Amino acid sequence: MGEAVGPVFSVILPVFSIVLLGWWLAGRGRMDLPTLSNLALQVTSPALMFSVLAGAKVDFQSWGVLVAGTLWIALGTAALAALYLRFTGSGQRGLLLPAIFWNAGNLALPLARLAYGDAGLEAAAVIFVTVAILNSTVGLWIAKGENGLSEIIRMPIAYGSVGGLALAISGQTLPRPVMEPIEMLGAMAIPLLLINLGMHLRNLVLREIRHTVVVVAIRVMGGAACAVLFIALFGVTGVERKVLLLASIMPAAVINVIIAQRYSTDPALVASAVALGTLVSLVTIPAMLYFVG
Repeated sequence: MGEAVGPVFSVILPVFSIVLLGWWLAGRGRMDLPTLSNLALQVTSPALMFSVLAGAKVDFQSWGVLVAGTLWIALGTAALAALYLRFTGSGQRGLLLPAIFWNAGNLALPLARLAYGDAGLEAAAVIFVTVAILNSTVGLWIAKGENGLSEIIRMPIAYGSVGGLALAISGQTLPRPVMEPIEMLGAMAIPLLLINLGMHLRNLVLREIRHTVVVVAIRVMGGAACAVLFIALFGVTGVERKVLLLASIMPAAVINVIIAQRYSTDPALVASAVALGTLVSLVTIPAMLYFVG
């Protein structure tokens, strides 16, 4: 058992140590969080998506499985959250956000890379793009009641993803003097995302505990159940199986808090679910990595 636990913690410790660094830096108050967030979202993350997807071997069957699995998990947790809303009659539609949209970037990308190598990172990138599109359309519709297409058009990560995918499908490559700086910026993305996550967590507090616990349970346990069912029904194997299972238990993304605050959609509840879910992930992520192998 010790031989199996060692590799799990070799994946977990680097990731959460950088998150902890971000949490510590936020307490010192010497860094501008909005600037770092914009740098991560507007520059380094699009560069990462472009470089990862541009260098990927296009496998429409594999990518189709990942997209379908992501949609399946999102729909399943949405159904569970909607049932809870109807059962309680609370009318707090904001709880749908942390139940459906997980942290497919800050945590999932580095974890997939450390656990499953470049193949894991490519699979996680496909899931990340899918979740980002859902978050920017369905998520905004939930929070605002309007379509979020205009938000996607303004997201550089969409252009980075589409550009990288188009380059991979074409089979062409960019000259090294062009590709090199893109890859260098992309290499900054993962540590910068983790530092951002830690800094955001510093300011989150727990409120509305009953709803928060239920939402986190739906996100983690419901997500895992949906992933297991999808994998069993469609016979998913290999790195797709591993990354889908890992993705299914990711805590809610911090961007849900930003959306909820912007449109006044139960921001305290959403923030609580993000904070508690990330805390719980200290246990659930190692457990899933150990289970998957």
